[in-house]
Amino acid sequence: MAKVSVTEAARLAGVGRQQLYRGYISTGKISVDRDHQGRPMIDTAEIIRVFGVLQATSETTQNVQEETIDKCLLNSELQAYIETREEIIETLKEQLSEAKEREVWLRQQLERAQAVLTDQRAPSPRPWWRFWG
Repeated sequence: MAKVSVTEAARLAGVGRQQLYRGYISTGKISVDRDHQGRPMIDTAEIIRVFGVLQATSETTQNVQEETIDKCLLNSELQAYIETREEIIETLKEQLSEAKEREVWLRQQLERAQAVLTDQRAPSPRPWWRFWG
């Protein structure tokens, strides 16, 4: 489960922070872990085990609602961004395909032009005076 600070744990349990420290943490009824900065963190499962259900304050509920609205807006913006990028990708794929076809056609034209420009005359016989030299 999630780990929360002692202040947040007290708020979720519906008791004061000092009461949580004196009555539950110092007596060992609730175990406390430390985060990477050494701050005490309490697992929400511990709070549920000792106090039952968690109490959600109106402030917490409002924060959750605001976060949900923000996430919905962000999701719709990201969806629009993704759709735009997919359209751009499709356009670029079409342009690439057209460019490949154009390249094949141009190569054929080049080969034809080279075939016309090559010297197709029969080689002339060597003059008789070059036989000895």
